Amino acid sequence: MIGILIVLSGIFFAPLMVKIIAPGFADHSYQYDLTLILLKIMLPYVFFILITALCMGVLNSFGDFGVPAVAPLIFNLVVIVFTLFISNRFDVPVTGLAVGVTVGGMLQLALQIPSMIRHRMLKISVLRIFHPGVLKVLKIMIPSMIGAASYQINIMVASFFTSRLNEGSVSFVYYADRLVQFPLALFAVSVATVLLPEISKKAVLRQYKEVGELFSRGVRLVFFITIPAMAGLMALDAPVVKILFGYGAFDDYAVQNTADCLFFLAMGLWAFTGMRLFVTLYYSLRNIIIPFYSGIISIGLNLILCPVLMNLLGLRGLILSVTGSAVAGFIFLFINLPGTMNIRKTQIVVSACRSFFVSAIMFCLVRKTADLALPLLSSKFGFVTGVAGLIGMGVIFYLGINQAISSPELELIKRGIKNKTS
Repeated sequence: MIGILIVLSGIFFAPLMVKIIAPGFADHSYQYDLTLILLKIMLPYVFFILITALCMGVLNSFGDFGVPAVAPLIFNLVVIVFTLFISNRFDVPVTGLAVGVTVGGMLQLALQIPSMIRHRMLKISVLRIFHPGVLKVLKIMIPSMIGAASYQINIMVASFFTSRLNEGSVSFVYYADRLVQFPLALFAVSVATVLLPEISKKAVLRQYKEVGELFSRGVRLVFFITIPAMAGLMALDAPVVKILFGYGAFDDYAVQNTADCLFFLAMGLWAFTGMRLFVTLYYSLRNIIIPFYSGIISIGLNLILCPVLMNLLGLRGLILSVTGSAVAGFIFLFINLPGTMNIRKTQIVVSACRSFFVSAIMFCLVRKTADLALPLLSSKFGFVTGVAGLIGMGVIFYLGINQAISSPELELIKRGIKNKTS
């Protein structure tokens, strides 16, 4: 119901929404008119993704992770198909991409419907809008959204200010965000998705010691993987952007600006990851107040820092504002952890510092090697191979150092692999 209202109101208030989100776009300019058309085409996606997310949560609570995990893959495949094979049939090719987003959203929802029916969670005949459970969800939805989506809100705020900068700045932030979202979704979101139902079950049974142990191990392992990924993105920011996007209208100027955004956004990857995991812990304990306050701190600080840092550093300042705000929100979540959970704060801090130290050395090594070697590679194949080799070198160095110092996190991973293969 809420999704339908959002879509209908969005279509009606679309011009106002564009002016609010992107005030730098001049009225009735080509940029403004195209944004308005694309917004109206993609608004139904809001309805589909809301229901899709609800289905994902329900299926995960039943221990069904396969279908929810495949659904985003279907969405991405549909968008790719529309981009490569259908968009050129439109007078404005990007319109085809917008249609692909809406169609992809519809199909990823349709994929989950059979599983929902199998679990007997779709009983259309007994739908009640004013059911007590629905009212309870509505009551906690706003604070939960602020707590869980502070990063997305901060990116939207940054885009608001970005529209006032040079043309293309909005796209630079978007592409950098897509690259940061990859490790964030791969590690933090996937681990949080698995942890939420497990921790919730143990919390209901008051097995708080087990909750603390499970969560502490999960955080340490995610930081062990995410922090070097952060260092790798920072070290190879421009080469990665050039390989993925550097062709056609995406010239050297666009590559460099996107790389700058990626560097400063990746700097906060550990904080984005930490917030995602800790918010999951609090929600599994039915505590929405602490994540809500954390979101308020993060969003409020970003609103203050964005105009200040934009005037000082331009586009880089906006990204630094998003990163710094996430760090502040994560620190608030960390220091307010309930003592009854037996969460090993010291172990988490020591583990993270160890990963930061090794990753900093890896960053210097990979960055220096890239500056020396990549300019010598003239062909595209050679450049891609060189970047892949640098990534491999960084991975080998990071794992080798951790092996040499007998890292507890690496031992946990090795034991997990051994248990699965035995």
